[in-house]
Amino acid sequence: MVDNIWTEFARSYDAICSQLNCYRRMAAKVLRDTVGRKYVIDAGCGTGLLSQPLVERGHTVVGFDNNPAMLGLALGKQARAPEEARRRWKVLEGDVRTFPRGVPGEADAVLLNNVLFYVRDPEQVLRQCLGHLKPGGVLIATGPRQRPDLRKVMVNSIEEWKAEGRWDAPLQAATSYHVDVTRRLVTDPNEMVTFFEPEALVDTLRGLGFSHALAADGDDYYGENYYVCMAR
Repeated sequence: MVDNIWTEFARSYDAICSQLNCYRRMAAKVLRDTVGRKYVIDAGCGTGLLSQPLVERGHTVVGFDNNPAMLGLALGKQARAPEEARRRWKVLEGDVRTFPRGVPGEADAVLLNNVLFYVRDPEQVLRQCLGHLKPGGVLIATGPRQRPDLRKVMVNSIEEWKAEGRWDAPLQAATSYHVDVTRRLVTDPNEMVTFFEPEALVDTLRGLGFSHALAADGDDYYGENYYVCMAR
C-alpha cells in the first residue's frame, strides 16, 4: 500500500469529482462503451466511483488500488451495496504495474481511469491490461493530455454549477479543499509523469498488440483529457 497525496485527495475525490459535469460526461462514455461487457476490471479503481455504477447496472467488477484511503472508501461502498451486488463486486489491494493474483483474466473490459499519468512505464501497465482481456475485449483509458490547467477546469465547472443553481455553501467549501490538494498534485513532477495525446496512445496500444480503436478523442475536462477505447 502507498500512503501519498492520494490519501489527502480521497477526502474530496468523491465529493467533488462526482459533481463535476466534465467527469459525468466522461463517465457516460465509459458506461456507453461497457454496455454488454459482463466482466470489468477497474484497475486503479480509487474510491470505486466508476465501479459502483457498473455493479449497479449488473456487471461483475474487480477493482483494485494501492492507496489505503482511496481503497477504504471503495470497500465501504462495496460493504453498503445490496447482497446480490456484493457478490459481483470484488475490491482488492494491488498495483496496476502487476495486477494482483486475485484478478481473473478473460475480462470483457479493463478500465484505466486517470491512472497512466502517475506511471513512469505505461507500457508495463498496458501489457497487464492486454494479458487480462479476452479476444474482442476493450481497454478504456482516460487521462490528461498534458499537465492539466486546473484553473480552466474549475472555472468552467463553477460556471456550470452556478447556471444549474448548485453552487451552494457546502459545494464551495468542498471545492476549496479539493482545489488546494489538486493544485499540489498537478504541479508535483513526481506524481504526474506521463501524458498522452489520444492518437499517440492508440499507436502505442496498436504496437503492443491491440487491434483497433472504437473511440479516441481529447474532449474531456474541457479539452484537457483524452479518452480511448481500444479493442484487443
